[in-house]
Amino acid sequence: MLTMDHPLPEVAEVSRQLVAAIEVTMNPYADQQRRLSAYEACESFKESSPLCAQCGLYLARKENPHIIRHFGLQLMEHCIKYKWNSISQREKIFIKENAMRLLEVGTEPLLQEQAHIKDALSRIVVEMIKREWPQQWPGLLQELNALCQLGESQTELVLLVFLRLVEDVAVLQTLESNQRRKDICQALTGSMGEIFAFFISLIETRCERFWESLAAGEARAQEAAAHARVVQVVLLTLTGFVEWVSINHIMAQDGKLLQILCALLDKENFQSDAAECLLQIVNRKGRAEERKPLLILFNDLQMTCIFQACVTACAKPFNEPRYVFLKRMTQVLTGLGTQLCTLWAKETSGPMILPPPNFSIYLESMITFTKHHSLVLAHLVNSLWASFLRHEMISRDPTFLSFVPRWVEATAPRVIKSGFPSKMDSPCSAWSSMEFDSDEEFATFFHRCRTDFLDAFRHATVVAPLVCFSFVENWLTTRLQRSVEQRGEPCTGTSLEYLEWDALSQVLDSVLGKILATDRGRPPVESGLRLLEMCLAFETDDPLVLSTLLSCISALFVFLSMAPGSGLLPRVLDKIFAALILSPPGQTKESRSRAVRNVRRHAASLMVKIAHKYPLLLLPAFEHIATTVEGLGRDPGQLSKLERLTLQEALLLVSNHFWDYGRQSAFIASVIRPAAEQWLAVADAFHSPLSFMTFVGLDRPPVEPSSDDLNGQNRAHLIYCVSLILAVVKRSARPEDDPDRARRGGFVAPGEEGTGATVRSPAAPHVLPLLPPVLSLLAAFNAMWRPEVKARLSEGYANAHSMLEVDKANLLGGSGCPLYSQGGILPPSSPDDSLDPASPRTYRQTPLDRMQHFLSSVHDQSYHILGAAGPSLGRDLYRMPNLASSLISTVFSNLEVIPDYRLRPISRVFLKPFVCACPSAAHEDVLLPILAHFCPYMFYRLSEKWQYITQLYESGGIDNENTDTQEVLDDMLNRQLTREYLDVLKIVLIGYNGNMAGISDGLGAGGTESMEQDDPGWGKGGGGRGGCSAGNPMATLQNELLSDLGQLVLRNEATRRAVTLVILRALSWQDTIVSLKATFLAGPLIRQLVGDGSLDNEWAAHTMASVLGGLQAHGHHETNQSFLLALGVMVYELLRPAFPDAIFQVMNQIPNLNMEELQKLDEKLSVPSRNGAKMDKIKKEKFKRLTSQLIGRNLSQLFKKEVSMTNLPPMCIPKPPRPQPVLDDTLNESAVLCSLFNEQKPKHLQQ
Repeated sequence: MLTMDHPLPEVAEVSRQLVAAIEVTMNPYADQQRRLSAYEACESFKESSPLCAQCGLYLARKENPHIIRHFGLQLMEHCIKYKWNSISQREKIFIKENAMRLLEVGTEPLLQEQAHIKDALSRIVVEMIKREWPQQWPGLLQELNALCQLGESQTELVLLVFLRLVEDVAVLQTLESNQRRKDICQALTGSMGEIFAFFISLIETRCERFWESLAAGEARAQEAAAHARVVQVVLLTLTGFVEWVSINHIMAQDGKLLQILCALLDKENFQSDAAECLLQIVNRKGRAEERKPLLILFNDLQMTCIFQACVTACAKPFNEPRYVFLKRMTQVLTGLGTQLCTLWAKETSGPMILPPPNFSIYLESMITFTKHHSLVLAHLVNSLWASFLRHEMISRDPTFLSFVPRWVEATAPRVIKSGFPSKMDSPCSAWSSMEFDSDEEFATFFHRCRTDFLDAFRHATVVAPLVCFSFVENWLTTRLQRSVEQRGEPCTGTSLEYLEWDALSQVLDSVLGKILATDRGRPPVESGLRLLEMCLAFETDDPLVLSTLLSCISALFVFLSMAPGSGLLPRVLDKIFAALILSPPGQTKESRSRAVRNVRRHAASLMVKIAHKYPLLLLPAFEHIATTVEGLGRDPGQLSKLERLTLQEALLLVSNHFWDYGRQSAFIASVIRPAAEQWLAVADAFHSPLSFMTFVGLDRPPVEPSSDDLNGQNRAHLIYCVSLILAVVKRSARPEDDPDRARRGGFVAPGEEGTGATVRSPAAPHVLPLLPPVLSLLAAFNAMWRPEVKARLSEGYANAHSMLEVDKANLLGGSGCPLYSQGGILPPSSPDDSLDPASPRTYRQTPLDRMQHFLSSVHDQSYHILGAAGPSLGRDLYRMPNLASSLISTVFSNLEVIPDYRLRPISRVFLKPFVCACPSAAHEDVLLPILAHFCPYMFYRLSEKWQYITQLYESGGIDNENTDTQEVLDDMLNRQLTREYLDVLKIVLIGYNGNMAGISDGLGAGGTESMEQDDPGWGKGGGGRGGCSAGNPMATLQNELLSDLGQLVLRNEATRRAVTLVILRALSWQDTIVSLKATFLAGPLIRQLVGDGSLDNEWAAHTMASVLGGLQAHGHHETNQSFLLALGVMVYELLRPAFPDAIFQVMNQIPNLNMEELQKLDEKLSVPSRNGAKMDKIKKEKFKRLTSQLIGRNLSQLFKKEVSMTNLPPMCIPKPPRPQPVLDDTLNESAVLCSLFNEQKPKHLQQ
């Protein structure tokens, strides 16, 4: 076996063949078959050839091209990683000596060598270290020291070895053997003081040589660049250490490392790397006493360096490297501030906690970034301002409070929407163009920024209410004066005036929304009323400005609540109604511009908002408002149906505070009467799907323009009636929480005045007669999916039932913008068009588009009516005769033909609130028949659908490249449908431990659907019984109890079987969220079944097998694995005593089952546990070892080649002494290296 300079002839010949193969793989003109054959030849050689290391060494010679050299180094690394335990000791020595020889002389000069060559060479040494050091390679550090004496190139390679080693061992922890990782960590820790002293000394000496070479001019430029590169690599290597080493090493020599890093922040060659290293230090985790030394950064020298670096970099012209540095410095400040928040709260030794030194300089640095033109930098530092504002002690510090006015002035302009990369009309635009690729990307980020800025304003108002109010007072006053003086052309959506008004209204709302929530003073009510009067006095015909003015009035309404006798309420109402009937000359009801329609809707919505927040203020003016609305309603040219409906919602909200059943019921009757008459008159059209199709025009060709569509009037009446019924159901309320008020107001039915009286709904007598047509309508919707009915659709409406494009985009994770593919017109991508409410529409809906939206809207709102009826109408709804049979024959009819997106509202919108609101007395008569019909069908449907989806994945029908196919859409719909059905089962079996108002309030006529999110009760314990934290999976599953309804469902044969099977199968369905939800339900379900004696051998075996199947499918996900293991232990513990043979047969099917471990688990389960949490952990670990061969692995790990690594004999390392200063300041670089490496050279360097 010869050296790399004198290889064996066989090695040279094989290497030439490898070179030819590599050249083929890199040849762009080689055909696919030749390239594939070359790849296979290279891989085959790696795996089977005994000459792998020798050929690799031969190919890694400097004279070869860098691609060939890199492949040679890969061969050597492969030999070490996968063959080290099988090769001879002689070959190991050959690889080790020649690898170190490559470090010495095997690379080009520092600035000429390729980065990937350096990385590959360092990894070879690291792989050997992972297998041999320290036990069998005690002289490693001395050899590395000797290499460092040879020059900059060798020093850089040694540093890269250190970096890659700590990445594998400590940072990323990718080392395959835990024992080897511990050995190497111990060895590193034992020498860490000397290693850090070496790094610091290297930085100092190389920096000094860099300045000397730089001062010498162009003649020594290359030398200076080499020294700079060494310093940069030292800093890069330090980033791998400082995150996890003891804080004592970082703080050695009075924090010398931190002083050096801070000093380098102002040096352009090193500032970015120094900032990255400093960032890792300030983001350290651990106990408070371990992080407290980091406050040394607030000392004069360090904080002055940080501040000067920030100010200097911000003042220089922008470029990409400087921008990266600024972002890192912002993160450094944020990390240091986060540490301060933690430590300031922990320090409780004295009666008063003083701020750290130079706190004002630190805050000045933060202000520098807040004022910076880059929105990204301002947003990064804003999170720290928000943390300080929320902090109980910092928010009261006088120094901090003195900076709040400056923060307010600097942050408020950032709420103005400007800085788009394509427009370059703002100083922010240049920085945005460096960060964002498109205006749409910037707009998304800006929305998030604005939300965070406004949230910080809310916290600032709590801390300094007078400061914040004074600012918005001055801003609003100035804006009103300028608007009066500079009247001109109407604004567009991108006009600076409108953008400022828009930002002002949002900041004003954020500030005044918290005025009543602070105990640190309130602004004078007179000042607020003065601002309100100024807004009321301001007259404008510009609809965009008027809309923002209404928002300002809405925010200032809080002062009316503080001074109800001010007499301004009539003027406010007049202003709102004036905006509501805004109609510029030349515009009619049909031709109003979008901006005018928006401001009218805004005014109507503002009435709803005020009625919701301040109903008692509007109550004295109720008759005036009602009379005004009625008068406007008589004029057909004034209000649209939507505007009138919104105003009626506001009146309904105010009427809830009549506290008089008769008066409230009478008002509801007056509101709903016109729609009720129309509704009942057209109810015959819902008796069959064909009659409904004729009524809305689905069986006729589309008509364009829409004004000529005779059936359009029917559709308009229909959607108005449905919307009004929903508004009444949603907005009417009863005093459930105040029994005394309910009795005084007549809400308790005569003869039911006892303590358990039920509060009547004033809307029930008027809504209940309208529900049968709603049910008939939904039955017609379901029946329209039957093939014979779909065949009656006109050709132009053949796709009328298709899923809306906006719903598809939302489901697939898109932006949610309608795609309007039918017309081939996409929404505007330009920010000018998308932001401008005054711009004309860029697309025109076709008759098919209008029909699709109509059908979707009526369908969904009908389910919203049924869903909201439970919480709103209460016992009156559940006492309806034949309610269960009526629902089964209508809502739950023809389920087998309707698609998933039409089935989802049944679970998501209807059943959740309907089950939650159902009184116990109606469980058996109403809920049980419905569930007995619905649950078996859902089990059958979901099982078939998951089987189909699984087959598609296995056959490759669904992959990441086909994200727009129907199969992917079906997959996502199936996932959502399954999750929402499990949410229903959670409410049925365990209950809903959230706020009932959260279910119904989120399902409004036009609001968001809060129940579309995951149930907040998942993993947090049951509905009032046995609740526990999700932090302990065993406790969560063991303490969860079934509700009375859940027990009733399990006592019924039809529901028990369907519910149990769907939950058990869901454990292994290919969706981690579905599996996790099923795991939470399976625990209490199985425990109840065991307690009831409902299981036999077959069911017990199926249950255990289902849990193991879940582990096999989802065990590679940490959260799923934790809960599935807890479930497995619980199920095994419950079933093994009663069904020993059945459970053993299932467990025996686990590959390579360790019978001894199984017996130990049985012994643990048979002994009563005293320490519950500790015993649960032991049981889980034993069960995990039993099932380790079964637990699934991540796809990325399935075909990974296993790395073999043998543990070495244990080390006996003495405990290190107490930390002392590692080196005297007088030690020079030579003494440092002597202490570290004892100045011994390896044999091959002594030759």
